[in-house]
Amino acid sequence: MIVEISLNRSEVKICVVGIGRMGYSHVRLLNKLGYLNSIVDSNPDLAENIGNKFRIPWYTNLETMAQNQSPNGIIIAVPTNIHSKMVQKSIKKIPGIKALLIEKPIASSVKEAKELKSILAEYNIDVIVGHIEVYNPIIPKIRSILKEGYLGDLRSILFQRRGAVGEKRIQTLGDVYEDIGVHDFDVASRLLPKNELNLYSSAVKVKGIVNSSVTIISSKRKEFYCTFLMSREYAGKVRTIDIEGTKATLHANLITQVLEIRSLDIARGEKEFSVIRIPYSNGEQIKIYGEPLLHEIWNLIDCIKGDSTPLVSLDDGICALKVVDAARRSIKIGKSVYFNL
Repeated sequence: MIVEISLNRSEVKICVVGIGRMGYSHVRLLNKLGYLNSIVDSNPDLAENIGNKFRIPWYTNLETMAQNQSPNGIIIAVPTNIHSKMVQKSIKKIPGIKALLIEKPIASSVKEAKELKSILAEYNIDVIVGHIEVYNPIIPKIRSILKEGYLGDLRSILFQRRGAVGEKRIQTLGDVYEDIGVHDFDVASRLLPKNELNLYSSAVKVKGIVNSSVTIISSKRKEFYCTFLMSREYAGKVRTIDIEGTKATLHANLITQVLEIRSLDIARGEKEFSVIRIPYSNGEQIKIYGEPLLHEIWNLIDCIKGDSTPLVSLDDGICALKVVDAARRSIKIGKSVYFNL
């Protein structure tokens, strides 16, 4: 008989590897929760500064950290092109790892991600991919509304993810698909059919790197389409999802976490006094509460304790990268491509 033993608070020890913008956010929150064990960054000045600020052991390489600490959870927040290298170092040097969180995207390509998945399959470690938008509580609410059929048959989805990034950072962040697109690509992959899809992408490049793009995915039978508008050249911050169905439309603001649903019949003036049969009035704004990063970290902690499984799995990370690869191929050849999720 196998007896599952759940770890208590003091036994959860997490090390953050890579203290960039996202890594620092993990450090700050983990420190408040009391689960931060140590940090690693190749920049000694940065590592020392952050280590002293949070009064936590700091190191400039994994090997030295592993000789002095025994974390059972690791967050990999280094640049994408060395994700695989750091993950492999971690699992080989630290035998007590129970769960890993790899910041998005899991790798630079589907091929590289599948190779990493094959390596990780030899270890009994839960792996979470850091598609933080999936942890936004507004996403499961949208999926629930769609599943219950309140919007009718799906006709179109418009994802908008726009903001501004300095040109100096573009080179390190990669193209707009792997940097910000993976968030919406993951959400979309949970809503779209797994059979053959058609994708066309157009883009504007900065220093040879795609920095803004419009990408359209349609189903093989053309019964619906999905549009992604993404940009790092927008003076503001937009994170929205608009869904059209045969019965109603849904607008979701991922920043304010507000949903709005409107009856299509009422909008057309066909049924002046009708109401959409959902637990909300027509046009009512539905407020959802929750901090995505906190939910993501709690998922990691629960995986370390053996109380949960990854909400964003390796396969989810690979699905999002399939869309990234398809968009890149479309840009390269200048026409649409077919692919499967």
